[in-house]
Amino acid sequence: MIKWYESSGKDIDVAMSAKVNFSRNLSGYVFTNRLDQKSKEEITKKVKKVIDNNIMDIGLKHIEMNKLNHDEVISFAEKGLISPEFVSVENGGSLFLTDDEGISIVMFEDEHVKIQTFTSGLEALKALETADKIDNILDNELNFAFDKNLGYLTQCPTNIGTAMKASVILHLPALCAAGQIPKLSSNVSRLGLFITNVYGDSVSPKGGFYQLCNHVTMGLSEKSAIQNLTSIAEQIVDQERSAREDIFTDLKFQDSLWRSCGVLKNARILSFDEFIQNIANIRIGASKNMPGIEMETINKLIKTVHPATINTSKGKRLNRQDRDIIRAEQTREVFSKI
Repeated sequence: MIKWYESSGKDIDVAMSAKVNFSRNLSGYVFTNRLDQKSKEEITKKVKKVIDNNIMDIGLKHIEMNKLNHDEVISFAEKGLISPEFVSVENGGSLFLTDDEGISIVMFEDEHVKIQTFTSGLEALKALETADKIDNILDNELNFAFDKNLGYLTQCPTNIGTAMKASVILHLPALCAAGQIPKLSSNVSRLGLFITNVYGDSVSPKGGFYQLCNHVTMGLSEKSAIQNLTSIAEQIVDQERSAREDIFTDLKFQDSLWRSCGVLKNARILSFDEFIQNIANIRIGASKNMPGIEMETINKLIKTVHPATINTSKGKRLNRQDRDIIRAEQTREVFSKI
């Protein structure tokens, strides 16, 4: 089965992916933080029944979190399917997931139900359409908690209203190198959005990967919020492409690109931090067909070489050096074809 992140999408050279999620709670039940185990089981059965009767064609499979090992759960977090905080949930948490991992329904993370859809590239509207269809089917049967003045009622106050969060992962190495991220962050915050780095910390971001996300959930429709997010993301994409034109002709960048290619093609031990720094250079080059590797292949590699995901693929807990060796092997296999 081809995963969603192996496909192409609009503006994929800068916009890696888009994600939309709806947070929902069933009427007649307390919020998740006060919900007992019996109620969690009741809600899960109700959701599963609707899925089995109405949306089986998309192939949602039920996965109970307490039946997974620690690495399998963390691997879901590495892929963005669950939050890092949900890793520690022991009772009642579960996940409905398609084989391509593009659609998921998370049970009892913050709210009773979280509907998530992913797309490759800058196609947040497409992700919204899919999430909205699933939301309507579930709501018709389950009766989500809703107030005509406040909108969808949620445990987390920042979600009240549409209870929708949408985000786009952007690769912005040129803007990052030019020191433009603080200014960009300030500008988007005035437009109801915020931007955070994906890898590393706020002091030492790695690879130039950033997530742009909506903040406002009241006073506008889901579609308007997505259109706003997409419009701003498109402007950032244009800014990044313009900034890249300056570095493509820079001999220092060309040297850095081909050095990164050499590392990824020949390394025998490769930490995740070293991988992400070097693959970021390759991703810039790939937008100009250098060094001859497809963007979809790069995106797949990024998703599959996280520590817990490697452990899960091998079916056992590995130490750091063994993972670094396997990461190097998987990377060399991809780069041996160029």
